Amino acid sequence: MAAVLDWVDPTFHAAEVVLTALVLLVLTASVLRASPARMRERIRTKGLVPAFRRSAATNTLAALIALEAVLVGPGLDLADLGLRPVTVGDVLVALGLPAAAAGTAAFLAVRSGGIGPDEDPLSFLRPATPAERRWAAVGAVAAGTGEEIVFRGLFIAAGTGVLGLPVWAAAVLAVVLFGAGHRYQGLRGVLTTGGGAVVFTTLYALTGNLIVPIALHITIDLVSLLLVPSLLARNTAPAADTDGADTDGADTDGADTDGADTATAEAAS
Repeated sequence: MAAVLDWVDPTFHAAEVVLTALVLLVLTASVLRASPARMRERIRTKGLVPAFRRSAATNTLAALIALEAVLVGPGLDLADLGLRPVTVGDVLVALGLPAAAAGTAAFLAVRSGGIGPDEDPLSFLRPATPAERRWAAVGAVAAGTGEEIVFRGLFIAAGTGVLGLPVWAAAVLAVVLFGAGHRYQGLRGVLTTGGGAVVFTTLYALTGNLIVPIALHITIDLVSLLLVPSLLARNTAPAADTDGADTDGADTDGADTDGADTATAEAAS
């Protein structure tokens, strides 16, 4: 990876260092406020919409500060953050990988036959109402774009330009910070998102452009928050209602079938 990322050679002056520190401060404050227990309690009492709004605002603010470092400082440009001209190859990969990821996730969700909330480590983040789904989509786009600009773009550049690390060490540090930033998901979530960060970093290293990891990151978040829960609900609701029909007897078969149809429609809405 070091040989592939050897084009990362930014120059950080005082303005860029201050703005990078400000990004770290914003993200650190967000992480400290979002312990697993506190996040679940906040969602239980206030709902998911404020949580998705807060996530979108935090990621957007961090990305804007990172871009401001490029605008105000003489030592950085957009290419240092991986925002380079897009090639045809970048576009093809940026379209193909997310499509493959979405298709694979959909296939596995359909084959799984449904899972219960106790088996789903992210059940507390699954939107259930139209408003929650809308804000989940906004949060997914903001996270996929903002986190890639910050963790892959700014932090790898800052690791080399401010801390003087080899580029591979700066990339590893960015992966660790990305995983730690998802501590509200618990240890399993930290490890899972850390693994995702390795994939995003590898794509960034191979293409030299953030467009591919951004596209894949957004797709994974949208699939996780919207597509997979909808497919799992389609699998689970009819089965649950069918069990009820067997218990109630033949006289109520028609009523139970209607209930299954209603549950399915509500889950997919």
